[in-house]
Amino acid sequence: MITVLQQQYAMTKGSRAFVLNFIETEIGADLNTPVPAYENNTICYLLEHVASCYFNWLGYFALKQPVGQLNDTGFNTSVLIRQLYSNVDEVVNAFLENFKDKLEIPITGVHNRNGQLSATPLQLFTHVLTHEFHHKGQIMTMCRLLGHIPPDTDVSRLF
Repeated sequence: MITVLQQQYAMTKGSRAFVLNFIETEIGADLNTPVPAYENNTICYLLEHVASCYFNWLGYFALKQPVGQLNDTGFNTSVLIRQLYSNVDEVVNAFLENFKDKLEIPITGVHNRNGQLSATPLQLFTHVLTHEFHHKGQIMTMCRLLGHIPPDTDVSRLF
């Protein structure tokens, strides 16, 4: 099953690449423009939020890595966002390697918002992927609200 999850993440990265390429070539300074319909959050904010989800669930909760502080760094350029997602890729690879033979064995721990809980690695992996796609849709809507016509970023583009 681990091979399937690795392939699934590769497709997720491919879709993410379309988003990041569009942001680099078309969005420019609007990366940091507040969008009123999204509580004045920015595209950059949502990209950091998605990365934070990977770090919180896979890195800190599952792998028990030390908790880091994303917001202190200020990932406010496309170059810095790409570096951030390179770190996400490292966490995902470590997670998949560590749990490759135990995807159904629950991990119990404390999550900052949810307190004590238990989830399998498969559940955690599914959560972070669906979370990314949820916010990717919001990011594309934000682009449209800022006057940019977003490309198709669905995984089906990779077929």
